[in-house]
Amino acid sequence: MKRLYIAAMLLCALGAPLRSIAQDAEPTATPNPDPHVYTDPAMTFVAPADAVLLGRQQGSLDALSQDLQTVAVWVLRPGKEDARTITLAMEAYGGPPNQWEGQFESQEHSTQEGVLIRNKTAMTLKNGMPAYFVEVAYGSGFDARKQYSIVWADGQRGVVLSETERLGDAGPEEARRVLSDVSAVRYPVDQP
Repeated sequence: MKRLYIAAMLLCALGAPLRSIAQDAEPTATPNPDPHVYTDPAMTFVAPADAVLLGRQQGSLDALSQDLQTVAVWVLRPGKEDARTITLAMEAYGGPPNQWEGQFESQEHSTQEGVLIRNKTAMTLKNGMPAYFVEVAYGSGFDARKQYSIVWADGQRGVVLSETERLGDAGPEEARRVLSDVSAVRYPVDQP
């Protein structure tokens, strides 16, 4: 009986510090997602290291409409006169992938006046997904802008990844470099 009493006292004596340590331990924080990465079930884009995330939202297919919706925006050279933006936009689109680029052009023309679309070039994303590289110019004078867009369709969405700048600030090769780290696949049918 004496041994049982001593063992119980030792357990109580050892248990108090352990309980105190367990109560003092802070939970580890969930790491924030990398501000340079946008990923969903059908695509991944990694913005350049010097890009600053302005906003990002994750949505479902059900939330997409027939109009392009911006889901992420980064800025290069924030606060500078030659700042450039990277925009990721998408809309619900279940039509043939090779017809999405034409629909994108039509939407660009209908959103503002004076849009000039040129140098539409077939290309592939990093993993081989077919896409188009499209140059869009709009505005006039000091407000003239150039938008370089990579457009593709994944079976459920039409997707546009663009770099926009003042006319003459960078050019198509720089835009291709900035937008190059993107891969996509057909949207999985079992994903919302």
